[in-house]
Amino acid sequence: MIDRLFVGPGGRITVMATLEVFNFSGKKVSQAEFDDAVFAAPIKPYLHTEIVNWQRACNRAGTQSAMTKGEVNGATKKPFPQKGRGSARQGSLKNPHQIGGGVAFAPKPRDYSFAMPKAKRRAALVSVLSARMQEGRLKLMDELTFSEPKTKRVCELLANFNIDTCLLVDEANEMAMLSVRNHAKVKYLQEVGINVQDVLRYPMVLMTVAAARKLEKRLLG
Repeated sequence: MIDRLFVGPGGRITVMATLEVFNFSGKKVSQAEFDDAVFAAPIKPYLHTEIVNWQRACNRAGTQSAMTKGEVNGATKKPFPQKGRGSARQGSLKNPHQIGGGVAFAPKPRDYSFAMPKAKRRAALVSVLSARMQEGRLKLMDELTFSEPKTKRVCELLANFNIDTCLLVDEANEMAMLSVRNHAKVKYLQEVGINVQDVLRYPMVLMTVAAARKLEKRLLG
């Protein structure tokens, strides 16, 4: 990766990085320049943790539910007299300690999501992309060519890059999406759907140049 300076509009100094571009066969075919602010930014692991926790909380179903003693179906009559039996007094068969009774402090459906600043989400994505690039685990492709939905083509792609699993990122590509859906170790995402959790989950990220350009524009905007 080679850096060079570029003075943009308003006198803003931008550091441009020259990145290698590979074809479907895994061979280097060209180079492309990208802003260091996206693919060579400072790495902030604490942001990765915070955003993953936020994503998991937002994806949590929150549908767990149990009945309290007031919701259990049954009679409210005192089961037996207070005194004279030599056993502990009982006021209801619907109490939590009774078989078939309600649950004390029963869980109810709730929303576990919480707000996360847009600037922090953007910074975390930039950080994790820069980390993958620094580790050599983010490679750019000229294009993803799928003439028809074929999982076999996905297997060929993995073999060409000598990897077992990866995250594929492209523009809207229906053939690629259909080809990937039957492969357990590959996930396809459009550029607009790329997120910190998926980038961290997969050891290799293969991204087309077109998707990288759109991502760069969005993150710098």
